[in-house]
Amino acid sequence: MVAVLVLDAAQRSALSVTRSLGDHCKVIVADEAELTLGGASKYVFTSEVYASPSSASEFIADINRIIEKYNIQVLYPTTEITVYTLLENKHLLRSVKLPFSDIGTVKKLADKASLIELSRSLGVQAPASDYYDNAGSLQALSKEYQYPVVVKPTLSRVKLDEGWLNTAVTYAHSQSELNTIVTENVAFSDHPFMIQEYIDGHGSGVFLLYDHGQCIAHFAHKRLREKPPTGGVSVLSESVVAEPKQLEAAKKLLDAVQWHGVAMVEFKVNSKGEPYIIEVNPRFWGSLQLAVDSGVDFPLLLHKATMGEDLAPASSYRVGQKLRWLLGDFDRLYLVLKGKEYSVSQKFAELMRFLVPYLPSMRYEVNRRSDMKPFWAELKLYIKALRR
Repeated sequence: MVAVLVLDAAQRSALSVTRSLGDHCKVIVADEAELTLGGASKYVFTSEVYASPSSASEFIADINRIIEKYNIQVLYPTTEITVYTLLENKHLLRSVKLPFSDIGTVKKLADKASLIELSRSLGVQAPASDYYDNAGSLQALSKEYQYPVVVKPTLSRVKLDEGWLNTAVTYAHSQSELNTIVTENVAFSDHPFMIQEYIDGHGSGVFLLYDHGQCIAHFAHKRLREKPPTGGVSVLSESVVAEPKQLEAAKKLLDAVQWHGVAMVEFKVNSKGEPYIIEVNPRFWGSLQLAVDSGVDFPLLLHKATMGEDLAPASSYRVGQKLRWLLGDFDRLYLVLKGKEYSVSQKFAELMRFLVPYLPSMRYEVNRRSDMKPFWAELKLYIKALRR
């Protein structure tokens, strides 16, 4: 069997990749931590530990050690930091397949300023955006905006000499608030960012798999419950038909760069149903298991493409399939129950919805009867985090 290495084994997406490939490959998983979801799965041959990608040289050395030890043929990283670190140091890796486009293409889509420029050239709708090198360039221009505005770093993760800087999108409702944000947050004061028009609407997106420029599969879902409740990671989601305008826009972008690998393309949809491109993430996503349960096995399809198999485009998947992340849903319930902004009746309704153990076509993301050890590992880590 082909030996593959799944990185970031603590992630739920890595667990999904592990379960998907476990019957077809010899799966080795690895992470910075010893106890991981992927490492607890019955589908794993063994688990390894590597140095933090913040120290690229040590990280690459550990990956090469694991490649040589198990004769690894394919790497499957599942987070931005490991994807970027591997691609930027691909020339230092031992002979191994890395199923992604080159680092230049990845950055062309992952850099939000570059993405906006590409979108405009292709006729894909994007929020009106102004680019700034740092806080000083904004202050020198003194441009007036109609508020609120979106203040967005061009990169979700910024590589620094001492590690990685995690950045976040924020909102400014006045000129004074904008000035405070860009001067007091290092992600804006010292690094490139954009100021975008605020699109009043909801988030949506599509997930795609490309084989050297050809779209092989796509998928879409909607979030039924999120953590935090005001918007965030999905804890209960449902497969839906991909919205045609979003799918068309996503394909335009990925076709233009001859994409290879997986990608999630995110939009903000206004009240008229018009999608505006927000970002492209060149990696597996958190609710990957929902796509697999719905009939689009992205990890296995990507593996087959990587090994040179001819793949016919997947044309359909099961709509209405639901996926629940139990511990994430529990966190969400806690936030609602302690929140002062929720009424007693709202809290009771949320409690009742949480206590429903089964919904038609619902599966649990981590806890599965056929492979329960990852859930016990997750529960152990959860309890350990609560005690801190």
